[in-house]
Amino acid sequence: MAEEKTVTTTAVETGEKPEAAEGTTQEKPEAVAKTYDQAYVDDLIERQKAAQEAAVAEALKVAGMDKDAKEKYEQEQAEEKMAKREADIARRELKADAREVLAEKQIPTEFLDMLLGSDLKETKANADAFKTKFDAAVQAQVEKRLAGKTPQGGNGSQSGTSMKSEIEKYMA
Repeated sequence: MAEEKTVTTTAVETGEKPEAAEGTTQEKPEAVAKTYDQAYVDDLIERQKAAQEAAVAEALKVAGMDKDAKEKYEQEQAEEKMAKREADIARRELKADAREVLAEKQIPTEFLDMLLGSDLKETKANADAFKTKFDAAVQAQVEKRLAGKTPQGGNGSQSGTSMKSEIEKYMA
């Protein structure tokens, strides 16, 4: 039977300390404890070990190449890295444009990741479709809440007796 271990670490939040007024004392920042279970720690160690092994294998691969192959390999790596950076920049620009589209259509920016398409045209189409469905759902809920019971007519007496008979009843 395997026992689950818990590892606890304590981190102290640091930041700007406010100036204390004369005659007052400053309190120390509270320590915040974060708990990790053994499965999380094991997974973290495995990922770090795999990354280290991949780096060693990469270094051995490059070390075993001749000069021309090494230059070609490094060029390919640089091109891949550049392409990844360009894709990241394009994605950030698309997100910025999408934020403007959502603001224009009065859609909360929390929905940005759901509505983001591969390009601005697709993102606008997603936003339009979402806005239509979202507005319809909101309208349906508003109508549901506003719908109520029709008040009954009459004098408000639940027994159906007249006011005169009520007065006579109390006067007697």
